[in-house]
Amino acid sequence: MFKWISEFYRLAKNYIVFALLLSFSFFLISTNNNVQTRGLQTVGLLTTSYLEDAVRSVGDYFTLKSRNTELEQENAQLIDMMAKIRRALIENEQLRTMLKFRNETQAPLVPANVIGRSSEEGKCFVTFDVGENDNIRVGDPVVTGDGLVGTVIAVSRNFCLVRTLMDSDSRIAARLMNASADGIIVAGEVGQLTMKNVSRRYAVARGDIVETSSLSSIVPAGIIIGSVSSAFDEPGNIFKEIEVQPAVDFSSITAAFVMQYNRPSEASDLERKELKKAR
Repeated sequence: MFKWISEFYRLAKNYIVFALLLSFSFFLISTNNNVQTRGLQTVGLLTTSYLEDAVRSVGDYFTLKSRNTELEQENAQLIDMMAKIRRALIENEQLRTMLKFRNETQAPLVPANVIGRSSEEGKCFVTFDVGENDNIRVGDPVVTGDGLVGTVIAVSRNFCLVRTLMDSDSRIAARLMNASADGIIVAGEVGQLTMKNVSRRYAVARGDIVETSSLSSIVPAGIIIGSVSSAFDEPGNIFKEIEVQPAVDFSSITAAFVMQYNRPSEASDLERKELKKAR
């Protein structure tokens, strides 16, 4: 122990002596009342004050930096929590509307969860976790509490692939409720649908509801498709240009019903042929 103290004193004795002399000098200045030393006292106090402020500022900087890091982490956690809450609210609202739809629908419905999506080059498919083991068939309509999603185009034992209304090959017979006019719903601009073959003689207004038509044998009549977002007469065309805002948000659905709809096979084949002609 003594050896360590001796070694420390040998290395730091100059600093120790300097500190003692400096402290003694400050002591003498502070106890001297001469006019000359009063100026030094003032300068010393100001210097000490500035040094204390500088040291305090450095300490505050590191404290604030640490606090800022903590706040950034808390903010990231809150953003993640808000996203989860928002997603839970959307799913809860979807399930509530689906439950209401199920209570109001007589056709057999098979609940299904979304397990995959594909949207590229005009194709818009959704994969669900039900299939042949659940009596799902090609052509079955898929719906949510908000409206029509699309139809089943492929089935395996436990899964099915659904072509949504936003797919470029989708064709559904539809009807304008207010105008009592029939037409065909096809994919339109991004996020929109287009209703074709509606005569210019019909009065169509923004907000008019579009639903599946009784002329369809692919899907039952009366399922909501969306609402008219714009309608106008194009010069030289006997049909109206009608844009439809879909009722279903295809990017956010997490669950749906596959409707086991018994449709006449002969009528279905005939309608598919006519819909192909309308492309």
